[in-house]
Amino acid sequence: MPGFLRIDSPFYRAWTGAADLVIINALTLIGCLPVVTAGAALTACARITMDMVRDEDGYIVRTWWRIFRGELIRSLAWWLPTVGVLALAVWENRTVAAGAESGAIGANPAGLGALSGLLLAGGAIVVGVLVWLVPLTARFENTTAAHAANAVRLAVGCLGRTATCLVVTSAPAILACAVPQSRAAVTWFMVLLGLAFQGYLMALIQRSVIDRLRRASG
Repeated sequence: MPGFLRIDSPFYRAWTGAADLVIINALTLIGCLPVVTAGAALTACARITMDMVRDEDGYIVRTWWRIFRGELIRSLAWWLPTVGVLALAVWENRTVAAGAESGAIGANPAGLGALSGLLLAGGAIVVGVLVWLVPLTARFENTTAAHAANAVRLAVGCLGRTATCLVVTSAPAILACAVPQSRAAVTWFMVLLGLAFQGYLMALIQRSVIDRLRRASG
């Protein structure tokens, strides 16, 4: 057997890791389809990808399903408000844009630009907190309020990591908008690997912080 096909070879580990990400992504996409269950699906995805980064990955389907079921009800406490805030921001942004195009809103480009900027900043803040809230929920036992407070502290205290996670999260959408010809490729990427691959990258970015919190919690 060639060396690169050995079970302990880097090639084999990379190949099996990619296959695992495809499975995780499929499970997460299915879990996100009802929308209201997306919080539990993202939490399960975060748990599995963090396990992969720590070389603790085992029965990924069984573990994903266990986390998903365990978080199905609890995740509603933070996921539904998050969806509501993001949906409101998107709706307001589209309303502002439509009003500017139709002339329904007074001609004040600077004011419209400032309002759009505030909406964009608000959405970035929500997602910035969310990228910490999900792994905290996946890894630690605590109340939703305590997880949210800790996520806010980490989002601000680890600003560089938060910004990097925001880039990872928004990169496919930015690419699709900036290069329309790439939309088909971006869509296929998201279907095959997207959420799981983004979760894996964010787990790499956040690993040292999460490990430190695990040691501190005993």
